Amino acid sequence: MQLSRAKLLSLLLSIVSPAASKDAPKEFTLKPGDQIVAMGDSITQAGGYLKQADQVLAEQYPDLKLPKIKNVGISGQKAEDMVKRFDKDVVQRKPAVVTISVGINDVWHRVAKPHDPAVLATYKENVTKMVDMAQAAGIKVIIIAPTVIQEDLETEGNKRLLMYVAAEREIAEAKKCVFIDLHQMFRDALTKKPEAIEIDKNKHAYTADGVHMKPAGDAIMAIAVLKGLGVPDEKIAVK
Repeated sequence: MQLSRAKLLSLLLSIVSPAASKDAPKEFTLKPGDQIVAMGDSITQAGGYLKQADQVLAEQYPDLKLPKIKNVGISGQKAEDMVKRFDKDVVQRKPAVVTISVGINDVWHRVAKPHDPAVLATYKENVTKMVDMAQAAGIKVIIIAPTVIQEDLETEGNKRLLMYVAAEREIAEAKKCVFIDLHQMFRDALTKKPEAIEIDKNKHAYTADGVHMKPAGDAIMAIAVLKGLGVPDEKIAVK
């Protein structure tokens, strides 16, 4: 039986909150009417996690009258694609906050080839450029680490992703922006998989195909966004 959004958030929060809370702001940061823009790839374009985050924000902070998160995810994109449209799709919209979710395709689309340090360096450079553009425009940045490539932590994709997560953490520390380690959140959720989460015939709990999210995966991602905004656990895990 499919669990409700509220039950999924409550069930998963205790597992993934430690990783999410490590770098999360201690106070809620949004003001009335603040717009959030979500930059990303197909996972963002699908929008499941953004809808869950919107629902929590609307329920818990109705007086702020927050507009729905503006989804500017495009399927298949890597950092090198997102940086080219960042000004048009993010900066020119003048949001208060941007979430940047990038890295899955940068690894997944190249995983058949050996790791190339130059590709990682270019990725880091492009993510840094996006952060710089946002901050120059007075936009608060939340970097959301990549998710997973297959629900097996021993795959080459997941091992390689750790380098991209580390690069994002370095950027966040250098630029003093928020970083949420969503990759570690998924690692924790896969290691401590709750029995109530339905497992499909392909042994997937959080993704439909190893990459794109089911509602349970979207719930983990929604928690990452909400924690990045400083939403406390007690407002996320509402029955």
